[in-house]
Amino acid sequence: MLVNRTARVEAVLAAAVANAATFDIAYPAGTSQKTFNAGLAGPGSYVMLNDNEKWTEAAGKIAVSYGASLITVTNNSGYTWAAGTRVILGADIQDGNEILLMQIPVDLVSVVGAGDVMTDIRPGVYGTIEYWELVITKPVTTAAKAASFNLEIDTTNVTGGVIALTSANATPLGKSVPGAAITGANALTPESTLSIESSAVTAFAEGQGFFNIRIRKTPSNAF
Repeated sequence: MLVNRTARVEAVLAAAVANAATFDIAYPAGTSQKTFNAGLAGPGSYVMLNDNEKWTEAAGKIAVSYGASLITVTNNSGYTWAAGTRVILGADIQDGNEILLMQIPVDLVSVVGAGDVMTDIRPGVYGTIEYWELVITKPVTTAAKAASFNLEIDTTNVTGGVIALTSANATPLGKSVPGAAITGANALTPESTLSIESSAVTAFAEGQGFFNIRIRKTPSNAF
């Protein structure tokens, strides 16, 4: 199993990077945006300056975003990083290659207001919910309909990840409507229960689909 995977890339700062400012850096060899998007970026990224100072994403000292061709790093250290500083970015990748996919059907006509669409299913694993989407199997044809969907573990909402469904994006057949980036409160244990909640509903007149939830199982040798 692959555990603690970190892709590293090195650069020299061409200009000073003040606190709250950003700089761009190339993707590490063998990686691209697809290596890190859709929930694949781990929480353990860091920046090392001149093989001395280490600033971590987990401590809130840096923020990392993965663009189409470059990685953007935000300096939240409270200090200015001088021009000419040698920088090593360690870009964390979610551990483990075992994926659990949960597929939950939904008839959009039945979603008439705020409440649970699915309640208290137990995936039964240690893992991390990293991505979900709604796949359209019967398109919506009536305009001006909408609903938002979020995930909940036990009694706590997953941070981020809202699927904003509208008439316009619920067509054509097979359309995937992804959730926003999931940013926290997304860890599962074998005891956890998972629910899907709806809100901000303007009731649909037609439409069907299924929620596709991707859970990355925690490697067994990580305990």
